[in-house]
Amino acid sequence: MLESVISKQIRVAIARTRRALVMRNYVGKVVPWGRKDAYPVDAGLGEGSPDLVGVLIPSGRAFCLEVKTITGRVSKEQTQCHVAWRRRGVFVAVVRSVDEALAALDRAERGGSE
Repeated sequence: MLESVISKQIRVAIARTRRALVMRNYVGKVVPWGRKDAYPVDAGLGEGSPDLVGVLIPSGRAFCLEVKTITGRVSKEQTQCHVAWRRRGVFVAVVRSVDEALAALDRAERGGSE
């Protein structure tokens, strides 16, 4: 299954729980307004940042998920970003399915860091 499909399934499942607000973090280069003559600019929260970013309800704690396929690997940049965010109190977990994402949500609500 594609990462984008897994990510959408996770967003829908979390929304149904009403326990967190989570959004897709599109990271990469984009050309502003689709102009071919414009310079590409960075999009998203930076290289290595998690795919899904949000907040737990009602605490407001930052909650992030890095979505991977069954065989997908976490890059060096992602690992570095996740460590830096966790050190600052953000929950960050790598998940490969809706079940893993909901289990991560449980851990985040209990105060875990990953």
